[in-house]
Amino acid sequence: MFFSHSDYARRLPMRSVYRPSPFGGRPFHWVEAGDGEERIVFLHGIMAHSMAFRCILEQSARQFRVIVPDLPGHGRDRTYESDAIAPSIDGLLHWLEAFFATIGDEPVHLVGHSLGATVAYLAALRPGRFPNLRSLTLVSPGLKIAVPSWTGSLVGKIPARLALLGVNRTGIRLYEQVQWRRARMTEHEIRDYLQPIREIRRIRHILGIGADLVQQTGSIEEASNVDLSSLIIWGDRDHLLPVATAYDLHRSIPDAELEIFENCGHCPMEDCPADFHDVLSRFLIDS
Repeated sequence: MFFSHSDYARRLPMRSVYRPSPFGGRPFHWVEAGDGEERIVFLHGIMAHSMAFRCILEQSARQFRVIVPDLPGHGRDRTYESDAIAPSIDGLLHWLEAFFATIGDEPVHLVGHSLGATVAYLAALRPGRFPNLRSLTLVSPGLKIAVPSWTGSLVGKIPARLALLGVNRTGIRLYEQVQWRRARMTEHEIRDYLQPIREIRRIRHILGIGADLVQQTGSIEEASNVDLSSLIIWGDRDHLLPVATAYDLHRSIPDAELEIFENCGHCPMEDCPADFHDVLSRFLIDS
């Protein structure tokens, strides 16, 4: 399984869970840890998987039952192989409904990062479909991507084999340096990160989601309709998404809390894991 060469995996009793889905029986996959009464579901970003929350998983699992699924087409998920899962934001919401039904109807604290935060935000706007949401945490949500909307059609036309050329140690190291100005993954972690995204069919699915995500940017007009305890977390050096969006969301979501981490990039749970855990755990306990 992923995390196989990491210290936190040896310290923390994690469960790698596969369960049949309603999508032709193709399985969901998630990582689960902790036995607390309160449940957190973490949703990762695009081109990532459950490993994205590796730096905070151990601490979170000491207090909560933590569930980190692989989104369709990511990690070890196989639901994307069904024609019922479209490579789109609507397809992700359809998947999330079925996932919640699979893990049970107990209340959920939903925490999303980037693409996962976009999905979490849209779920919060649909309480009829997602009645078990107890709180909402948005970490750098992809609501205002700093690229023109026409790039969506361009992303959708990228050949999967061309995209696959960047799925290697050199590509990840380059991206790490550009994004965070330091490499924060070990060689073992890079290998575990890359392993599940080397399948052509997965890359095609992910590119489809990315194209749809870009075309749906700027959707914060409905934020005032979010009726959940809400926390917004952002890094002040996020190179993908403007920090100004954090303040827009904070003004729009009723009674939302806002935390901006200094010297932090697009992935606060990896760049600033101690601060991230402290802020998140306090918010969840108070929610």
